[in-house]
Amino acid sequence: MKQAVVLMRFLRHDPVGQRFGVAVLVLLWLAVAWTSLGVLALVVALLGVCEIVRRKRENVIVVADDLEDLY
Repeated sequence: MKQAVVLMRFLRHDPVGQRFGVAVLVLLWLAVAWTSLGVLALVVALLGVCEIVRRKRENVIVVADDLEDLY
């Protein structure tokens, strides 16, 4: 617990610590933003593939021979 107190004092009172804290926050924000963009791109790509597969299956016409039932 003492280490956390020392770190917080460093981040609050030291100019280098403040810059370091801001830099870490900016890097964390960018990492989260890029991750969410990557997930968004993955979801959009999967939806596109699903739509293409659905359209291909829709175009396949299954021919059923109903004449055999008459004999």
